[in-house]
Amino acid sequence: MESKTSKLVAIVAVVVALGLGLFGGYMIGNNMDDMDTNESATTQQSTKQADLRVALNNMLREHVTSSLVVTRNIVDGASQQKIDGAKAAQTANAVAIATAVGGIYGKDAQDAITTPFVEHIAQSNNYAQAVADGDTMAQATALTALRAELRKVATVFNSVIPSVPTDTLYEALSAHEDLLNQAAVEYKAGNFEKAYQLENDALVQISGGAEALAGGIVESKPDMF
Repeated sequence: MESKTSKLVAIVAVVVALGLGLFGGYMIGNNMDDMDTNESATTQQSTKQADLRVALNNMLREHVTSSLVVTRNIVDGASQQKIDGAKAAQTANAVAIATAVGGIYGKDAQDAITTPFVEHIAQSNNYAQAVADGDTMAQATALTALRAELRKVATVFNSVIPSVPTDTLYEALSAHEDLLNQAAVEYKAGNFEKAYQLENDALVQISGGAEALAGGIVESKPDMF
């Protein structure tokens, strides 16, 4: 079976290729008449945009699912080896997302987003651990640190996608984390039906976020898409 890391690498390759404009299909219409060339360019543009939406949706849904695996392992009191393995997959996904950003906006943007994006999942895991321990003070501490990192992530995205306000991004990221955090609380309490509904809501919400980000990327980099 293909590993999660292999899937992530494949997804990143798609996004980076999109960002760098390496899809060779744009050459197809070079020797056609003007109408055929325009039709070919329009089709290619539509395909690139669709591929971008799919790639972002896959990566962000993987972010949710990998985070849920970590949370359940922590709350269930799984072995440290199992928890560490789940965290490794979670971090690989975070780095892949940052790499995809770099493929489109450059290394400075990649470097700027890597640390806060990786750190926000660390704080999310700290929150899950606090839930598992029944430590409300630790939950509050982790939540404060988590929101600070989300603000940094929103600021970086706004710097490259100015059409999406920082506050809007921050609110969407916070809503995403709130769903995951509440799912952890319900899971710990044994309210599994409610927990699973919240988890599903998080997946639906992140797909909407992927769609919005894809639209902002296309708007900010029209020559690439």
